[in-house]
Amino acid sequence: MNIKLIGVAIFFLWSMLACQHPENAHDLAPDEFSDLMAKTPQKIILDVRTNEEVARGIIKGAIQLDFMAPDFEQSLQKLDKTKPIFVYCAVGGRSGQTVELMQQLGFQEVYNLQGGLDAWQHAGLPIVQWR
Repeated sequence: MNIKLIGVAIFFLWSMLACQHPENAHDLAPDEFSDLMAKTPQKIILDVRTNEEVARGIIKGAIQLDFMAPDFEQSLQKLDKTKPIFVYCAVGGRSGQTVELMQQLGFQEVYNLQGGLDAWQHAGLPIVQWR
């Protein structure tokens, strides 16, 4: 078998595995995310969008940590790692990266909103004014 082909196959398999979240991290569709949040006491809802984005609205009860802030990782470290954390951004990219970082930092239970706040609103779920 061609060595180059084997290398490509190994790279492909590795990249597929690398994109999967660990068992304690879950990607959820907006309705699943909303339902589980409603059923989960002692949770943290985390919005990782910028101040400008958050000014347009936020999921009720969310706190905001700006993914682009230079102290973002340090701010994450201050959160309770034992509580379930529901993370979202605008379309899911930054929240997906945040979930991966949180896994590395030892968070125990993390949920990512697939499609972000855009998908949430498209599903007809409510947002509130920030502050």
